[in-house]
Amino acid sequence: MTAGALLLGAAGPAAADGQHGPARGVPRTVALDASPASVAVGPDGRTAYVAVKDGIHGVQLKAVDTRSGAITAVVTLTTGFGADAGPVAVSPDGSRVYVLFGQSRHLPFSVLGVVDTATGTVLSSTEVPDQPRPAGTYPGGLSALAVGPDGSEVFVTQDGPAAWHRPAQPGARVLTFSPERRAFTAAVPIPGRYPASVVVRPDGDDAYVATESGLVHLAMDDEPPTVVGTVGATAGTIVGLALDPDDTHVHGVGDTGTGYTVDLDADTVDATFAISPGQRLQNPAVSRDGSRLYLVEQDSASPDGKASILALDTTTHRLVPTEGVPGLQYVTGLAVGPDGHTFYVTGNGTLRIIGF
Repeated sequence: MTAGALLLGAAGPAAADGQHGPARGVPRTVALDASPASVAVGPDGRTAYVAVKDGIHGVQLKAVDTRSGAITAVVTLTTGFGADAGPVAVSPDGSRVYVLFGQSRHLPFSVLGVVDTATGTVLSSTEVPDQPRPAGTYPGGLSALAVGPDGSEVFVTQDGPAAWHRPAQPGARVLTFSPERRAFTAAVPIPGRYPASVVVRPDGDDAYVATESGLVHLAMDDEPPTVVGTVGATAGTIVGLALDPDDTHVHGVGDTGTGYTVDLDADTVDATFAISPGQRLQNPAVSRDGSRLYLVEQDSASPDGKASILALDTTTHRLVPTEGVPGLQYVTGLAVGPDGHTFYVTGNGTLRIIGF
């Protein structure tokens, strides 16, 4: 494992309305010279962090200045041939970036990498511990991660075990990682086979995991965390979650072109909606005022990877066509900046910074 020599954007206090971020209405395309997997933005809006996979250099984390579009740092997480990059997340204080990755071709994501943003060094690369599994099966791949509200814990989801080229079996779980100890400290079995997304409420006491079986509620203040129950909300096998800013609802969208909204105080489904049946919906994000749910629609039938960003009114659950972004290709990640008016979109070898 090696680290890049350049420093990442230093952490700092959150900027008011993104004053250090990109100017409104000034789109920018940043060539990454690699295949981007996901993107997250630092809390001050100055730096976007993109996890990329490169056939020569392995998995890298690239830091991009959000105002100039310059790549300010490149940190190598692994040089494994054919290594794959996964989700990325930033700690609440901006001091750490977390990346899931696989170390070689045909292997699932199995490692959590931790990068120090002040020094541009890899603090740790920790393989997930083995999971209970039947003979003849392999450990499930890591699928999603979220950082706790105080930054003291990171939560990672893992698919159920599977035989080679076979669907995953039941046995998914959520793992707790301690940045201080640089180790996984707990593993909680959850219903389902494919936990595709995880969100943590701001008080840190509750987390929700989207699986093909429903929305699993975890009590995180228990030691170890425990499963409270499962809300009967489904939107396919690969479901992404986005938490409302007021912490009352979570929205899920999936690979069936459908979605749902769940009341977190009652653990009940408030609404279900069909946006584009048969298409894959992914990377949901909620606007700062909670009035819009932004998401990526990936056209599964398009030979050129046609994709769009859609805007959904969270009250009526209807699309707002004038607020979408059409004409994209092969989108792999979407984040909304802390200024509330900037999209960060990865795909097709680029990071696109779009003010709206």
